[in-house]
Amino acid sequence: MKENNNTVNNNTADTNNLNIKVTVTPMKEQEGCLKANASIILNDAFKVTGIRIGISQKGNVFVSMPDYKTGRLDDNGKDIYQDIAYPVTRQFRQELYDEIVKEFNTVMAQEQTGKEE
Repeated sequence: MKENNNTVNNNTADTNNLNIKVTVTPMKEQEGCLKANASIILNDAFKVTGIRIGISQKGNVFVSMPDYKTGRLDDNGKDIYQDIAYPVTRQFRQELYDEIVKEFNTVMAQEQTGKEE
């Protein structure tokens, strides 16, 4: 997956005194439903990279937190993945994902505007 480094925006939100900076980078070569990569910085102290953003077949934007292949297979013979970093509470997950999707929509709108010019 290659990233398009031409458009990078930062969005900052304060979620219950937790400062979140979101950076979204559209993929230059989009693979399937994946459209962009993202990273977040929490309180200017902790960075999470490897966040993927995509659009489902139904047109819904989704956020996938970073994960890795465990080397094990499930009952159907498919690879099992394990999350590396993820929100612990439902409330924080929703707030975080909302911020990531908001920034994704902003960046993609700017990409479209740039292509139309």
